Amino acid sequence: MSIAAELLPFLDQFPALDLSRETLAQTRAELNKLSKEAAGLIEGFDHLEVSDRFIAGPDGGAKLRLRLYSRPGVPGARSCLLWIHGGGYILGCPEMDELHLRRMADVLGCLVVAVDYRLAPEHPYPAGLDDCDAALGWILENAEALGIETRSLALGGGSAGGGLAAALALRAREQRPGRIRYQCLIYPMLDHRNVAPGTGPAKDYFLWDLEKNRLAWDCYLAPNDPSGGAPPFASPARAEQLQGLPPAYLCVGKEDLFYEESLEYARRLRESKVAVDLEIVPGAPHGFDKLPAPMSEQSLKRRLAALARHFAQPA
Repeated sequence: MSIAAELLPFLDQFPALDLSRETLAQTRAELNKLSKEAAGLIEGFDHLEVSDRFIAGPDGGAKLRLRLYSRPGVPGARSCLLWIHGGGYILGCPEMDELHLRRMADVLGCLVVAVDYRLAPEHPYPAGLDDCDAALGWILENAEALGIETRSLALGGGSAGGGLAAALALRAREQRPGRIRYQCLIYPMLDHRNVAPGTGPAKDYFLWDLEKNRLAWDCYLAPNDPSGGAPPFASPARAEQLQGLPPAYLCVGKEDLFYEESLEYARRLRESKVAVDLEIVPGAPHGFDKLPAPMSEQSLKRRLAALARHFAQPA
């Protein structure tokens, strides 16, 4: 690995991920506990309104938790960002992104809606995507009550959340045309084919490596058989047609397992006449933006600026 020197002192802030099917439930519970405890210790955002809402899940199923973040006093109808957390489709909760979500709501003045979607392997594809789509439908149906305008509605997420955001943009193009206006994809998990052993020496990746990626995709796609090609709503890189998708901001580090697939997706979007603001971060591994280093702060500011430009555009 060639991780940037300024990140090295902070790498031990990430919890070790000893992932297997046998340890997954315990690891998930421990990470959720840590995330929620850390969320409760965040300072400097007491002026924000943060609340949980529970809505009907897909097809009237179990209640779905949404976590809402907003800054009071924003004049007129606000913009809205639907945010999807990461965790390889098998881990995570909205609180794992709590600091970033509060910051986005504060700086951008938008309503941020984070969805606590169901996880694999207990709930394989398409359960998580269906939950994200249910959250999108709820936002659209309740826009007036939420005090938002939907002409600039944006999707965003990191890692598996970025993959789900890309998949939801694809689905919305077919089922809710014109409703999604922007994608914010942070080191997105886009391609189930990035699990096959290479012919040369395996590269070592920090935090999220090939073995974890293979386990995660196996959990997410089961009982679907990916040998014949996973459906594009499960593995967005499989989509043959990318025309008509909303503009995208895509950020990925050069030391990320998802670097190549992110670049390929950005290339294909551009070939399909979709505007892409691509940020490549030298020396950055997976999850780098959660570390308190100058390069992480610079990337976060660029992300915020990209979203601010989008939200500022006239209808």
